[in-house]
Amino acid sequence: MECAPMKRSTVGRGNVGASARVIQGRKLLTHRVHIEESTLVAVWKGQKCLRWAGQELVVRPGEIVALASEQTFDVINTPCPRTGIYEAEVLICADAVVKSFLERRPNGRRINDVQLIQGSCNGLLASFRHAYAGFCEKEDIPESIVRSRLEEMLVWLDHHGGYFGTSSTNQITLRVRQLISSDPGETWTATMVAQHLAMSEATLRRRLVVEDTHFQQLLLDVRMSRALTLLQVTDLPVANIACEVGYSCSSRFSSRFRQRFGHSPSDVRLSEAFEPVV
Repeated sequence: MECAPMKRSTVGRGNVGASARVIQGRKLLTHRVHIEESTLVAVWKGQKCLRWAGQELVVRPGEIVALASEQTFDVINTPCPRTGIYEAEVLICADAVVKSFLERRPNGRRINDVQLIQGSCNGLLASFRHAYAGFCEKEDIPESIVRSRLEEMLVWLDHHGGYFGTSSTNQITLRVRQLISSDPGETWTATMVAQHLAMSEATLRRRLVVEDTHFQQLLLDVRMSRALTLLQVTDLPVANIACEVGYSCSSRFSSRFRQRFGHSPSDVRLSEAFEPVV
């Protein structure tokens, strides 16, 4: 059975990755959206605009964009003028899948930021939907088959001239992000994180400064990024999402979210009144 249309959803499959459907009913500019893992996005309704390092890319309906891991973008999702809806489906590739594919020695160039797969053919789009359906049909399709379908998408990506690389495990920022992401609702402190990473708190803070960040900034960023994802791909109430990322006070959560992204959590869910374009 395929995922029901027009419904937010997210499904994870162990060491393979995850899928998500994003539904948005109003145009929003969201600042500094962090991409943790190698990601493929297919836009079905409306369009997505990505801005980074003085560059801009627009992804239109029926196109697929590949986003490299550990990148940050300003994102504008614009609903379709005929339906008032922005809809996209997302495939997230676990690092283990990317590493396995790299052993095949792909022919394209490494994607350092984004790559638009232009002129997306029917075969490519069918493969994307096939891989996405594998995540949705969790009870009927074994994880090994889902992995195979996701790898097929990486073959298509290489066919179009690009491949994903893996993240550098030497960066302390990445290791801290991954640890906090494992449970963003935990009451993380720099001392706790340092213990998990087998180093002193002073060493942790010093290494973060070298990488031009600090602990509280990372903690806030990981929590707000997870909250944004939950707002886009689930129908959980805002209060529940606040708790999921460590905030017992919804108003404090909303304030932090607005400070981080430039709009309130409820803005992500609101729909604008529109007149369909015939």
